[in-house]
Amino acid sequence: MSSVLRDDIVTIFRAALERSHAGQALRSVLSLDGDYALTIGGQRLPVPPTGVYAIAVGKAAVEMMAAAELALGPSLVEGIAVTKQIPRYASLRSTLLEGSHPIPDERSVTAGEAVLRFAERIPTGSLVLCLISGGGSALVELPRKGVTLADIRDVTGILLRGGATIHEINAVRSRLSQLKAGGLLSALRHATVANVIVSDVLGDDPRSIASGLSVPPTTGVDLDAILASYNVETPIPALPDHDERDIEPALTVICASLSIAIDAAMHEARRLGYEPFALSRSLSAEAREVGKVVGVLLRDAAAGATSLRLPCCVLLGGEMVVRVTGSGVGGRNSEAALSAAIALQGTPNAAVGFLATDGDDGVTGAAGAIVDGSTVAVGETQAARESLQTNDSFSYLQSRNAPVVTGPTGTNVNDLIIAIAR
Repeated sequence: MSSVLRDDIVTIFRAALERSHAGQALRSVLSLDGDYALTIGGQRLPVPPTGVYAIAVGKAAVEMMAAAELALGPSLVEGIAVTKQIPRYASLRSTLLEGSHPIPDERSVTAGEAVLRFAERIPTGSLVLCLISGGGSALVELPRKGVTLADIRDVTGILLRGGATIHEINAVRSRLSQLKAGGLLSALRHATVANVIVSDVLGDDPRSIASGLSVPPTTGVDLDAILASYNVETPIPALPDHDERDIEPALTVICASLSIAIDAAMHEARRLGYEPFALSRSLSAEAREVGKVVGVLLRDAAAGATSLRLPCCVLLGGEMVVRVTGSGVGGRNSEAALSAAIALQGTPNAAVGFLATDGDDGVTGAAGAIVDGSTVAVGETQAARESLQTNDSFSYLQSRNAPVVTGPTGTNVNDLIIAIAR
């Protein structure tokens, strides 16, 4: 692989990460006006005598809580944050807990219980900041009465393996959990709630981000149709009549999103001399099909067979899905990357990265992979196709030094595809 092409993709990706970093994004919308009011997204909220409390949940929870502590100083009385992995450098006065992702486990339940206890003991009339980012659905869990953790794990696993969208998964999760679909908001009825959210879902609907912990629930969802589509047989309890989740937060602000990351990537691509094209900001499709289409598009662009002006950088973003039928190691980005590599075989002067903005592509430990025309060598096409069919894309790509490992990035705004041709 051309080191120049790979380096350019990494540079563009890091620019997108920097602009959508959860801590920086939070600081851009949150400020303390003296000791009397907070300004959040342009709206002022008075600081009550009991002070401000913060609850952060998601893969970017630590970064968001750190920014809140810095911005609010002593006005922030207490906070709690739940994330997938607490960074070694984290040094906060808030309580930090780890949950499990993408399937909840006992740590998630312990974290869910701690968050609920924290919410319930906040003094009446306080101002509560709910700092929400993607991944929160699995990281905090508290099963409803009659539902077990095993039920939630089984249903989540079926939906993930079946390629369900994040909207479908969260709609089902919300009926199994005490905290989701406004459950946390209900526990904070005695306080004023303001949400600041890093979006990892298409359309930026707060009810779908972390299953809508701190916003009113979605209505009119055809849950039976979702369950039937993925052959889920686990009984899903109805919401109890006394389940009051009709309150509204004081405000909800989206501080970082996929669109912001793509704008930053376009700016950086232009700085590097590429003509940038934002092809999609709402991609939602099967990973290997996306990879094939992007690979063919890039192959044609490199050959001058499209109207794209070289050198070009084509950007797409969204949430791909994988239907798991094999027992290999992979993620949605590595699967798309291997599919693209097969389509790109033998193409010079072109490369594409399929990268998760949270640095976490499934269970691979990588953010995704960067591939080009040499990733699948002559004579290896059948082996690559077999790896794809058995969902073992990561193993193949690892043998070709294609994966990109970033570690936790401090944000989570969907997947980013960066395709360049000279």
